[in-house]
Amino acid sequence: MLVVQPPATAIPVAPSKREQRTAFDIQVIRPYFGAVMVRIRGALDADSAPQVRSALSTWAHRRFPVLVLDLSEVDFLDGAGLAALGGIQAWAARENATLRVVTGDNRVVRRALSASGLDHALNVSRLPSGWERATEIPSQS
Repeated sequence: MLVVQPPATAIPVAPSKREQRTAFDIQVIRPYFGAVMVRIRGALDADSAPQVRSALSTWAHRRFPVLVLDLSEVDFLDGAGLAALGGIQAWAARENATLRVVTGDNRVVRRALSASGLDHALNVSRLPSGWERATEIPSQS
C-alpha cells in the first residue's frame, strides 16, 4: 500500500539572533566632574568598532581623568569589538586616564570579556546602566 503525504507546510521560523539585535547607537555624554561617558547600544563588532574609535578620538585632544564605557546595552560583542576595547585601554594608559567599563547584568559582554581575558585587564564593574556612580568605582569589583 502506498501512502501519499500532502506537501509539507511552511513552519514560521523565529528571526535569527542577528535580526533581533538593536540598532547600533553610540552616545557621548558631556564631561562631568572630569569624566566622559560613552554609552554603546547594539552590536560592537567589525562594523561598529571604527565608529567607537572615532567617537573617542573626538575627545582625545581633551584631557579627562576618567573615561566610562557603558556596555550594558551591547547585545553582541565579537573579536573586533574586543580588539577595540583593548585599544581603548591602551590609549587610556598612554593618556594617564582611568578607563571604567560598566556592564550592568549584561551576560553577553561579561562572557566575551571573560573568554578573552580582558575582564582582568579592564576595570569592569557590574554597576547598572548609567554613570552617576561610575566615577567612584573602586579599582576592581
